[in-house]
Amino acid sequence: MSMILNIVAVTLLAGSASGLLYGLLNILFVTPYIDKAVELEAIRSGFNLDQGYFAYRGFQLQGGLLAALLVGIAYSALYTLVYILSKSIDKGVKRAVILASIIWIVIYLMPAIKYPANPPAVGDPDTIYYRQIIFVTYILISSISALALALIRVRLTNSNKIRRDLAIITSYSLIMFTAYMLMPNNPDHINIDSSILLGFRVSSALTVLVLWLMLGLTSSLLWSKSGLIKRRLPLN
Repeated sequence: MSMILNIVAVTLLAGSASGLLYGLLNILFVTPYIDKAVELEAIRSGFNLDQGYFAYRGFQLQGGLLAALLVGIAYSALYTLVYILSKSIDKGVKRAVILASIIWIVIYLMPAIKYPANPPAVGDPDTIYYRQIIFVTYILISSISALALALIRVRLTNSNKIRRDLAIITSYSLIMFTAYMLMPNNPDHINIDSSILLGFRVSSALTVLVLWLMLGLTSSLLWSKSGLIKRRLPLN
């Protein structure tokens, strides 16, 4: 029971720290691009942004910080599960950060190549559910493929490591290339200043990357401090 409590504590602490950092970085680097996109859309639509909107926007930012905290904890739970299953517990900080980077590639970067992030003010409201469905589908294809190949890699213990890893990477790349070609494109026409769009996408990608790197770093350090790496864990 104490082991389970320690695992939960590490997951919550790492997730909270990473989520708060992610929320603050979003406010500092992503929110300005969202505000610019909203202002341009308001001008284009002839809508006047009054004081009520800005008051609501401040409240929304506070809610966004809370949401980032919850996202950090949820991602931390996912990371902890993968961390244990991948037998990375006693492999050190470097292995933990590499694992976090791989997860970022699988569930964020690969889907973003097909469906790049857009500011909330961009896009047709009538297509939002369709866009969400194809985006989530693409994430599932990437995640399930990566998980299946990871399990295959674990079973190929007697094969040459370099050839095995090359085969796994090639297989994943082929799967995602096929998905990229077969999945439908974003149906919306993006009509926004290119500098705002690029700034939003780059800053969004980097803040999510920092979130995952922070998770890898804090999880590894907390597992070490808690003494969990010295114990026999399930599935490890």
